[in-house]
Amino acid sequence: MAEPDEVAVEPAEESPTTPLLLESAAASPSVEVRLYRQGSGPAAVFRSGLVGPRRDRLDVRGIQADHGLRALFAFNPSASRRGLRIRPDPNRGGLSALPFRDGAAIALDGEPKASWAWTKPAAMVAAAVLAPAAMAAVALYGVPEPLRSSRLANAAFAPWILASVVIVVVRLRTRPRARAP
Repeated sequence: MAEPDEVAVEPAEESPTTPLLLESAAASPSVEVRLYRQGSGPAAVFRSGLVGPRRDRLDVRGIQADHGLRALFAFNPSASRRGLRIRPDPNRGGLSALPFRDGAAIALDGEPKASWAWTKPAAMVAAAVLAPAAMAAVALYGVPEPLRSSRLANAAFAPWILASVVIVVVRLRTRPRARAP
């Protein structure tokens, strides 16, 4: 029989989610990321949480989207050399293929996205309309006097220039696009 000053504690009811709740209450694992841009920097120093089923994967697509990067590489700042490319694993929803240790400090080198204004859809439509219109105006009315006196326009207008412009515009308009994740 229990003495009056002792309290009888019954064990808590075990459930399959109890370990998961205890793990989520603990501090989330993360790594310190020193992000360089094309070898110069660091452009940013931040903590990135580790995600995934074992909470040991880096969110590669998230880092690329947040910092406007096309690609990420392992980086050695002391030697200023890039290592292997860190690719998002398509089977894991953009997470890194390799695991990372909690509390690690990593250096990544990023390749910025190329911002070519002429590949945007509105610029492509404008170029597709203006280029043939300018060529038709030259064919109908001849070369204007200011252009005729310049050295650039003194070259003969070859039909292969028109063919090249048409091929480039058609290729850019019908280029296959990557599906959104």
